[in-house]
Amino acid sequence: MSLGQHLHAIADEQPPPPVPADLFQRARRRARTRRVTTTGLALVAFAGLTSALGTGGIAPHQPAAGPDLLRDLFGPGLGGPLGWLLLAALLGLLAWRWRTAPRATLLRRLALTAVAGALLVIAAPPGTALWGEPHGQRPGLPDRFAAPSTWTWVAEVRQSPPGRVAMVLSGPGTHGGFEEGRAVLVAADGDRYRVLDVFSDPLEQPWTYEVGFGRTQLLSPDGRYLTVNQDVVDLTTGAAPPVGPALSPVAWSADGSRIVVGVPDVVDGGQRAWEVWDMRSHVLARTITLPAGATAGGVALSPDGERVAVEEGDRLAVYPVGGGEPVQWPLTGWRLGDGVAWSTDGRLLALVRRDGCPTCYHEAGQARGIRMVDPDTGQVVAGGEFAPLPADVELAVQGWRGPDQLVAQVGGVVEVFTRGRAAPTRLFDLPAGVTHVEIATDVLRLPMRPAGPATYGPPNLFFWYLLGTAAAPLVALLCMGLVIRRVVRRQSATTRPGGPPTEGTGPPAEGAGTHEA
Repeated sequence: MSLGQHLHAIADEQPPPPVPADLFQRARRRARTRRVTTTGLALVAFAGLTSALGTGGIAPHQPAAGPDLLRDLFGPGLGGPLGWLLLAALLGLLAWRWRTAPRATLLRRLALTAVAGALLVIAAPPGTALWGEPHGQRPGLPDRFAAPSTWTWVAEVRQSPPGRVAMVLSGPGTHGGFEEGRAVLVAADGDRYRVLDVFSDPLEQPWTYEVGFGRTQLLSPDGRYLTVNQDVVDLTTGAAPPVGPALSPVAWSADGSRIVVGVPDVVDGGQRAWEVWDMRSHVLARTITLPAGATAGGVALSPDGERVAVEEGDRLAVYPVGGGEPVQWPLTGWRLGDGVAWSTDGRLLALVRRDGCPTCYHEAGQARGIRMVDPDTGQVVAGGEFAPLPADVELAVQGWRGPDQLVAQVGGVVEVFTRGRAAPTRLFDLPAGVTHVEIATDVLRLPMRPAGPATYGPPNLFFWYLLGTAAAPLVALLCMGLVIRRVVRRQSATTRPGGPPTEGTGPPAEGAGTHEA
């Protein structure tokens, strides 16, 4: 008999194996459970990835339709209520999938999953974009701002460059609980917020201090470059590439072709001269030396960069950059409207009045005013005189929306002064706690855009400091507990009394392993 025949004979003699009556029903239930849990896990993963890759739910400028509850749920993205709901759904699906596992195993698996999911949600606070943010939206000024209370976790500029920005905000509301040292940047083509933080970023922020704010044009007209101390930071890359001379610019032409830098006096540290540089060729176009005894004041470039208006004491001189003598006229207590005083067509200059201290840009309790004048004569143009402004408010010219529309910050409001109208119109209100703003002049000429949910980039360094500080003791306790548990188990194993030897494990019987001769 062959081996195969012998095995068949043995198999025929064996009784049939017992088959439970519900074997096939249980198999179908297991298959159905796998399908349901797989589908549920796929839906949870899809919702989470969509929220993360879509930077927190609804893209800017596309408000969510439906009740406010849905907007509040999906708007903040993975770090908001949606993230916790997805985590709860995930735990429910896994608990159902592992329901046949031992109780201790089930609890251990769910606990590990809950901890990992909670860390992911915590690491993505509302508005955080872990894998990028939308760009390329219609540029413009937002019609509303994110609440300053949400700016604490905003990413730094060098950590996550915002791209071209619409404005820079500064004041107590931007400090994030600190005394000073933070400025908030808002992107032009989306609601991306970033900060420059003196505590975690090596850059200095001169605009966070009241003295001197608004006297120089820190933001380039297109919102790409920001003057930071002695650097000009490219906000699209976070780097500080050379853009001309070693000194930082104090004024830009509207087309960005030329800049003005100040030349300090090496003896007394005061202002000695102004230099006009061509940005395309990186060539010095003209040097304007201040007259002896004249106090340096404001300076502004015409839109085409062909003329530069310079304060020289209590008079204003308009120099042709190509060479030649300036046109001069007295200021009589008025001052140049900061670095953006020229109108978009170069036919008007904005002047501001700060009584009591004409050269002070933050003198409180004094009447102030704005007017439009002819740059060739200094005479007020028809319709260029406006009603006096309230006292004890911040005043900073921001630029022009058109040839006859001047934009200025007056206290906590940004207003539009239109030639021929005595009273200004309100453009937008600054967020609570913001006392200073600088707007990119190119954005001023664009229509305002509807704001969407704010995004803040990846969590900043301060967030990880706090998370590490809170997590370090927990990790230490967990490691200590694991070590203690292992030591106790080893001690228990060494002190446990030995039982009777099992069959085949005792000493060999006498004569075992030997053969008689």
